[in-house]
Amino acid sequence: MSIILARFRQPKRAPLPERRQIFLYILFSISLFTLAAIVFDTAIGKAGLVPDRLLLIVATTMTRFGEADWCLVISFILILKGSALARLATTVRQRCRGVFVTIIGAHAFLSIALSGLAVNLLKRAFGRARPGQFGLDGAFHFTPFASISQFESFPSGHSTTMGAVFMIAALLLPRYRVGVLVVALWFGMTRVVVGAHYPSDVIAGLCFGAGFTWLLARFLACYGLGFRLDATGTPILRQKLI
Repeated sequence: MSIILARFRQPKRAPLPERRQIFLYILFSISLFTLAAIVFDTAIGKAGLVPDRLLLIVATTMTRFGEADWCLVISFILILKGSALARLATTVRQRCRGVFVTIIGAHAFLSIALSGLAVNLLKRAFGRARPGQFGLDGAFHFTPFASISQFESFPSGHSTTMGAVFMIAALLLPRYRVGVLVVALWFGMTRVVVGAHYPSDVIAGLCFGAGFTWLLARFLACYGLGFRLDATGTPILRQKLI
């Protein structure tokens, strides 16, 4: 860990994300979930739960993927494994590998934990009614800081975790990022199928989790920690996974 912390005392190797890049991503995200809200949210609220029992069972199983606890445990184990490898290493190469694994685990842990904490604060601040309240409040009723689950729909916390996890996967396996995006949408929309969220909640959560994770990777890349920046300013791994 001392090697990792020492990096932050060194000058940055690349500038932090430009404001223009962040602005364009935020604009894209807002446009996407606003469009989803206008086109789909009211229709979903009127439709209610999916009547197909088998589809509901499958969606209920898939939506558990968005629970952060298992992700955090795996990330923490990765941190411990990397730290042990670096400490017990007998060669410089093994030690560098251990440090690399530790950083990747820390990036995953912090991405999931911090984005989850932030989105939970946002959910309470917005206080959007869930689809179960549609008959009483409609699709666009907000009660800020109501502090009850029925008014914590936007953004989706499960979808935020999914967005973070799938962005981590996209960074680790860039060849498959299109497939990762498709799978992320499928898993995210299970929150709509089970009646927990509107489509715009899911889109907002996915964008928030993915964006947070990408920015954290880019921040680490500025210090040469686990990632580096390519010619376009995109964070990529400093070493091969395997």
